[in-house]
Amino acid sequence: QAAEQVYVFRRGPAGMDRLAHKKISTRKSEAGSFAYAGIEDLYFAAVFLPPPGVARVTEWKDEFEVPVKAGEKPVKQPALGIALGMAGGEGIAEPAEQTLRLFVGPKDLDVLGAVKPPLTELVDFGWFAVIAKPLFLGIKWLYHKVVPNYGWAIVIMTFVINTALFPLKLKGMQSAQKMQRAAPEIRSIQDRYKKYKFNDPRKQEMQQEIMAVYKRYGINPVGGCLPMLLQIPFLYAFYKVLAITIEMRHAPWVGWIKDLSARDPYYILPILMAVTMYLLQKMTPTTTADPAQQRMMNFMPIMLGGMFVVFPVSSGLMLYWLVGNVIGMGQQWFINRLAAKEVELEKQKKRNRPAK
Repeated sequence: QAAEQVYVFRRGPAGMDRLAHKKISTRKSEAGSFAYAGIEDLYFAAVFLPPPGVARVTEWKDEFEVPVKAGEKPVKQPALGIALGMAGGEGIAEPAEQTLRLFVGPKDLDVLGAVKPPLTELVDFGWFAVIAKPLFLGIKWLYHKVVPNYGWAIVIMTFVINTALFPLKLKGMQSAQKMQRAAPEIRSIQDRYKKYKFNDPRKQEMQQEIMAVYKRYGINPVGGCLPMLLQIPFLYAFYKVLAITIEMRHAPWVGWIKDLSARDPYYILPILMAVTMYLLQKMTPTTTADPAQQRMMNFMPIMLGGMFVVFPVSSGLMLYWLVGNVIGMGQQWFINRLAAKEVELEKQKKRNRPAK
């Protein structure tokens, strides 16, 4: 296991305290009322479970030499250690005989929840745990009840999420389409004021004119950003679920995807993600009248695709993003047809108005 993924931890009255190998430099010992303490890596843990009372936890770091290949010079690797024993407290000798329970096993929520006290805190879902944990439980339920494949469970969950968010996306896209219709007028206003510096008081007049255009078209300036902002917690939640849950370790999907927690070995999913993202962007009305910003938006899928090829992003996360793009293209097609009908209806109303 990579050293940066190994932690020592202890659960005291103040909560869970985790220490990475970089934060441990010398031997440290502390006494207190600990529910448990131990050492963990990404998927497994070894945990001391002391009886009620005062326990002493000792943590340390050392280095040992590991031979990489036969005939080559050994490489030094850090090693973390933790020990726990019952302490007698101030002025009281430690007991001669000590009894401790020990848990050694996978960080599986069902297994950890059956231990007394429960060890479910060892699976850390991060900042958006309120989304990530239900998301994981939903995927796990789909795996056991609907389709015995975590890849297809991710596909189904992605469809459910995108369907649930569609009403908000519809409102955001309608706002973006109004913004697109107002873009020529906004660009004209910006052109009239572009000769003035950024801090010129007349720039405030430009903003007032633009806001008047927004009001006339019924545009909410931040309405188009809301669906994108809502996607961020789900993206991070999927990342955590795929990165830390042992169920995703070595879980296959189809063909060349043998491990959803590892990167795509042939980079097919990142490339398809970038292509579908580009197509979706072309289908989506632009919310900016600035040509430079439009060029930057067109370049974004290529930049993200290249980044996901270089950095080890899990194939499960790429699958979620790819399926979301495909579903988004279908939704955008529907929204565009709806918008075209609305524009045609407005044209008919104008033609039917009596001439003054």
